[in-house]
Amino acid sequence: MAGASFGLYLGNTSACLALYKDENVDVVANHAGDRVTAAVITITDSEKVIGASAKAGQFRNALSTITNNKRLMNKEIDSKELDDAIKNSTSKIINESSPQYCIKVIDKNETFTPQKISSLLLGAMYDISTTAAHDDDEHNIVFCVPYRFNPDSIKAWCNSATTAGFKVLQAIGEPVASCLAHGIAKDKKKNELVLVYRVGGVSSNISLVKVTSGSLKVLSDQYYPELGGHKLTDLLTLYLAQEFRNKYKIDPTESRRSIAKLKSEAEKCKHVLSTMSTAHCFVESLCEGVDFSHNITRARFENLISSHISDYIKPIMDILNSSSKTVVDIKSIILCGGTMKIPKLQEKIGSIFPAGEVLTSRWSPDETMAVGAAIHSSHLLAHGMHDRELNSTDVEIYSLAKSICVEFSGIECIVIPKDTIVPVKIQTTIDVLNITNDKISINVFETEDNGNEVTKKIGLISYHLKAPGKLKVDTDLTEANLNIHITDLTSSEKSVFRFPIHEDDL
Repeated sequence: MAGASFGLYLGNTSACLALYKDENVDVVANHAGDRVTAAVITITDSEKVIGASAKAGQFRNALSTITNNKRLMNKEIDSKELDDAIKNSTSKIINESSPQYCIKVIDKNETFTPQKISSLLLGAMYDISTTAAHDDDEHNIVFCVPYRFNPDSIKAWCNSATTAGFKVLQAIGEPVASCLAHGIAKDKKKNELVLVYRVGGVSSNISLVKVTSGSLKVLSDQYYPELGGHKLTDLLTLYLAQEFRNKYKIDPTESRRSIAKLKSEAEKCKHVLSTMSTAHCFVESLCEGVDFSHNITRARFENLISSHISDYIKPIMDILNSSSKTVVDIKSIILCGGTMKIPKLQEKIGSIFPAGEVLTSRWSPDETMAVGAAIHSSHLLAHGMHDRELNSTDVEIYSLAKSICVEFSGIECIVIPKDTIVPVKIQTTIDVLNITNDKISINVFETEDNGNEVTKKIGLISYHLKAPGKLKVDTDLTEANLNIHITDLTSSEKSVFRFPIHEDDL
């Protein structure tokens, strides 16, 4: 079993990889030292450029540069979002039976599916993972996926990761991963409602997550495809353009090249102002050969965006109203996504909830989901789930409502305790000294505690055994089934028994 495992988040504009190893979790920096990698790819005649280099040359290589690929991975994307994606993409997108990118490579048009582009982006993340866990052959990951994605979309994402070289242990929902990063599921006595709000580069998601004894269930999830940090970048870009126009009497907005250069610098300034009080903007030869140099303070930036903060508050009120909840029902608030690094946005959102706490940690909001996924990957490895890939596309986290016991003819009882996070696997060897009529009975039942008092019968098996000996028993529990794999170590005969697990058992 590999000692390291990863959590992976891939968004429209950025990707993040976290590593869990030696009981510690941390974000893995890319080869440039950045903890977050730009989800941008440029396809040229000779190579595929990914990350910051592709982003820096985005305007120069507009027709061959692909951004915001994540939204096209949704196989149920609605027509409006697809039309907007086609309209706003600098590279050509054709939509016949499904959307594909059409890019000229060596004087010939080639098509690339969104899944292929995801594989290339994830391949770059796999390369990053090798620097962090070069001694491990298998790079086990838990992959974050949008809660709104259907099973086919989730499988496509996981297949992309597999093609890139990762072994996908499980896919979990992005809001669930955010909760895990903040340790919300650790307290088995905690029962509360958590609001998880992601504002990324070009879109937003807001979710209500119910926490019950270690289980994390998404009660409501709303998606806003047009509400992202790009709106705030555009405001700063227009402000900087006005400053240049006032100083030099030249309008940079009349040049697509100039405004693209200015927007790139505005985005950098926006990120700097999340942690610093002042940012310096410099663009060489912005327009008509004139350089632009300007300092902007955080206070000025906050004044620019103040009238637009309400746009980011509205989704909170919408999801509360649609769920018949109020602000006092929310006990914890988790903010994630790069845009949520903006202090003014954090402050305004926090002020809405009189009984709630905006959770903070050493993780940046754009790292949170990858960290949570890495923590869950360590749980899967610790409980023996490394030797097979999970087929489930259920993206929530469940725990047992009651203990489950597997009793072998009074010889031994395997107990999966109440509140155990699933999936989980227990492996043991049982010595069978006496048998009756060439068989032993295996009784599976629920109990209120970790004892053996039966509260609900799950199943009874008559297992045929010709002679006393040793049995190797692998008991694994998923959110759908309890699977008991028995191997007779004398004859090497194997048997598998499966019992369905109902939702009220979790």
